[in-house]
Amino acid sequence: MNSDHALAAAALRLLGRMRRLYGPRFFDAITVDAWYATGPFIKAVQRLGWGVVAVLKQERYEIYGEATRLSAQAKPQRFEWKGRQVCLKEVKDLEFTDAKIGPMRVVIAEENWTEHQQLNGTTKVVPKESHWRWLVDRSLDVYSGQTIHAIGHQRWGIENHAFNELTKYYHLTHCPRHEPVAILAWLLFRILGFNLFEFFVRLNGKLWRAGRTTLQAIAKELNLALENIEEMQPLWSG
Repeated sequence: MNSDHALAAAALRLLGRMRRLYGPRFFDAITVDAWYATGPFIKAVQRLGWGVVAVLKQERYEIYGEATRLSAQAKPQRFEWKGRQVCLKEVKDLEFTDAKIGPMRVVIAEENWTEHQQLNGTTKVVPKESHWRWLVDRSLDVYSGQTIHAIGHQRWGIENHAFNELTKYYHLTHCPRHEPVAILAWLLFRILGFNLFEFFVRLNGKLWRAGRTTLQAIAKELNLALENIEEMQPLWSG
């Protein structure tokens, strides 16, 4: 089994476990990288009851070329997203590798923006652009192309926000114990701390939502509050 097949198999095992534990309505869709954009993987996820938004990079697929040709006649949708000018096109009812999967949709996004860069001591405005296309299964037809665009980019949000912060601020690096139960407990404590802090700030952090403080400043205040244990006694004394 090559590495791509091993990753897909591991992902499906995890998804199957989540469905057994939390049910099919725990979420509506998954968003995945290009190596998961295969007929067997998409069909397996459909059987679990979820939709799929997959990055489409495989130029060897007929659907890639067909989407390129048909998108030339598609009406563009233009909008601004996080400082980027986005030109979005959709092509629907395309056949993929397996007819049992059903017709697929391809959402294509051309993004343009500018960045300020320091070059030889001088600040210059540098134009930037990116090209994205996502393969979307039929269960997500009710969602607009703009929503699919947001879902597709959210995959990077999870990686940059969750995993980056867990590594940088929660020491999710080398586990000090290699015993299986210890590894699981070590991991769950860090994820629990991360989620509790995120929920606390997003539900109660008015200053943070107003842009008047940072997550690091709030974390420092919480750490200082823990030093005054007598002030926290009423929280659990009843």
